[in-house]
Parts: sequence; structure tokens; C-alpha cells
Amino acid sequence: MSPKVSICIPTYNRKDYLKETLDSVFAQTYTDYEVVVVDDGSTDGTEEMIKNSSYKLRYHRQPNAGDASARNKLIELAEGKYITFIDSDDLLMPDAVFRLVEAEESAGGDVVVYGPYYRIDQDGKIYGKCKRKLCSGFIANELFQNILVHSCGSLFPKRVLEEAGGFNSKLAVCSDYDLWLRLSLKYRFIALDAPTFKRRRHPGNLSSRSSEKQIVELKVLEDFYCSKGGEKVITPKIAKKRFSRTEYRIAKSAMNEKKPALAAEHFRASFRRRFNIKAFLMWMIALFKLCAAR
Repeated sequence: MSPKVSICIPTYNRKDYLKETLDSVFAQTYTDYEVVVVDDGSTDGTEEMIKNSSYKLRYHRQPNAGDASARNKLIELAEGKYITFIDSDDLLMPDAVFRLVEAEESAGGDVVVYGPYYRIDQDGKIYGKCKRKLCSGFIANELFQNILVHSCGSLFPKRVLEEAGGFNSKLAVCSDYDLWLRLSLKYRFIALDAPTFKRRRHPGNLSSRSSEKQIVELKVLEDFYCSKGGEKVITPKIAKKRFSRTEYRIAKSAMNEKKPALAAEHFRASFRRRFNIKAFLMWMIALFKLCAAR
């Protein structure tokens, strides 16, 4: 018989963290699950580590094609009714899958279940907790304003992911946010109170902030709002505020990266979308730095 849950792990050159991740998966109190790993072309000995281990899992290796492609392959390979993802540098709480499945099956109908997380450093030490207020129900409005849902520590009916077309493999980052936004227009989301996973921060994080990655986030938001139906549930006032805030964050990152021209462009875009004096003053500072550099 097929397992009820597929615990899916995309990985790329995370051998040193992957073993700890797998240990957290196999320590689950819930038992009706399989583990599937898609190796997106690792060159650090990940394949050898897994093949020489005693882990009971299904392993698939593919040429490097990006995070979204690896996750889509996981959806294809998964045999469970439900799918939960865990990144290969993060850790599942011991009772996470039990609580996710319990909430899913108590809700009735297809829902997405998700939870908050603990923050851990590269050595696995907890140094904080996600304090953002999570929401239940049809959360498109709240999700548009803040990234509330993560692929880790969440549970999805497999057919929901399949019917949505999976992750957009054209996006180097934010393919998960893009998918959650699309799902939020059609499905209810159920938020759990207690953390479901530990989110690791280290120098190689894919999700670390940069102006380039935040520009992709802005494009995802604009595409959702303008082309995917977001304008039907998101008011223009909220949309302008979100776009303005994202432009400002891009500009701040650009300043830190010593890219005054890019910073000036996005500070200007921030106050043009929704006027705020902070963005206007920072735009002037960026222009001054740009002139000084010339």
C-alpha cells in the first residue's frame, strides 16, 4: 500500500547538513510515510553519502536544474496522498508530520496546513522563533502582504500541487511563494500554533536576501496581482503599499551591495508607487553617492 505522506527533500551540495535533516525526518512520531530525496546535481559527495548510509529512502539524481525543478520531480515521484517538503539544511520537529496530518484530516476537504518555525544557526542552535501572526482560511490578502507560508513544515494534498501545475521552473527563487499565492485563491490554509520545523541560517542559504532575489519577488507579486487573479481580492491600496515596500527593500539591499544606481532606481519607484518621505530621502542619498562615484 502507498504511504499516506511523502516527505520530500530537494538537495544541492548540502551533504554536511543533509544527514542531520534526515535524522530529524526518521525521528518522526508519525510512521505512515516515505522519504524521497531529489539530488539536483550535487558535486560534494551527497550521492555517495546516501548510498553508503542505512537510510530507507528513495533517491533520485538529476542534472542541476534549480530548486523548482527538483521540487517538481519530487511531486512526480511522491506516492503519498499528502506531500510535505523539508529543505536539506532544515530540521523537522519530531511531531510535525503527526500534527500536520491531524489538522489536514480534521479540516475536511483539500486544505494547506502550515506552521511557524524556530530559527537556528549553522550549528543547529536555536536563537529565535518566527513571531509573525499566521492566518487561517482564505489568506490571499494576508499572504500577498507578507510571506507567511514556507515549503518546509507544511502539508499539501498531492493532487492540489499537481492541478496547480507545480512550481514555476523559470523562477530561480520565489517559485514557492508564487505557488502559494496561486493556491491561496482556491484553497483554505490552516495555521498551526507550534513550530513545525527549524529554519537554519548559514552563508549558503538560497533564501538569503539580495537585491537580485528581491527583484524576482517583486515580479512574482506583480504577476500574481496583474495576471493571476490577485486584483480580484487585493485592494489597490494594499497592492501599492506592498509594491512600495518591496521596492524600498530592493533599494536598501542595493545600497548595501554598493550599487547606487540600482538603489536610486528602486527608491524612486518606491515613493512613486506610494509616497513616503523615507524613500524620497534615501533616493536623494543614493543620487549623491552615485554622483560622488562618478
